[in-house]
Amino acid sequence: MVLESIISPIGVKNNPKSAFTLGILYAAIAVILAYFIFPSDPSISIIFLTTLAALPLLINVLTEEETESMEILKKKRKMPLIHTHKDVFLVFTYMFFGFLTCFLAVYIFLPENAVILFFSKQIQTIQSILGPGGFATGNAVYSGAAISAEESLKIIMVNNFKVLLFALLFSFLYGAGAIFILAWNSSILAVAMGNLIKIKIAVFGELSGIKAISSYFKAGTMSVLRYMIHGLPEICAYFLGAIAGGIISAAVVKSDYRDPRFYEIILDSFDLIALASLLLIVAALLEVSVTPLLIR
Repeated sequence: MVLESIISPIGVKNNPKSAFTLGILYAAIAVILAYFIFPSDPSISIIFLTTLAALPLLINVLTEEETESMEILKKKRKMPLIHTHKDVFLVFTYMFFGFLTCFLAVYIFLPENAVILFFSKQIQTIQSILGPGGFATGNAVYSGAAISAEESLKIIMVNNFKVLLFALLFSFLYGAGAIFILAWNSSILAVAMGNLIKIKIAVFGELSGIKAISSYFKAGTMSVLRYMIHGLPEICAYFLGAIAGGIISAAVVKSDYRDPRFYEIILDSFDLIALASLLLIVAALLEVSVTPLLIR
């Protein structure tokens, strides 16, 4: 395969930043192919094609990670959680932000009719979450019906842990299958951030010169803050879930479950899941208490 031969698993682990460029490349190719192959409704096809491009590399990365973990255990060394999986965590992180950068650029720079075509399912998903009138391209509308902070926290927590569960299952069943969820979430985040940026730019549209530049910078900054304050720990939790499921999957495929040290791999994965759960709780609290302050 051409795309998966661009860089080796060891190469991308040694240089995780390269995953950012690969993420942009995979997403850009997916956008182009989806438009020509599925011109009537490319929104979901973009995610599938992005996942298809990234899947072989990430499966190999997780397999390499599981091999390294077993080697550490064979040397009877205690595996430090964050340090051991730092490289593969960074690979997921950079690739996610590569997807996000590409989708955000598509959303911001393409005409409105093209944006609605490319992201129709993402827009519908956001509208279903926020309720009627909760999201509209070109209008300063962000939230649906008013609910209490406690009810909002409950809804967010249930949704977040549901996504974490799917990330675990997808990675366990399909190796690095959670990349589909991460690609989907990156497109959702791109739509939400892109819409906010467009709205803010429209508000400042009559300004010129330094004031205009300053306003555009402010629009971008507010959009990032609006969604990244709670989004970053949330996405990191899904990365950890994907790594945990992927490592167990690789161990099972390689029959390492017959090794007495396999239970250490399971315990390590449980540690990752526990950390992911903690991050999701923090993310939910931030989304309820801090993020609403940045809407205005």
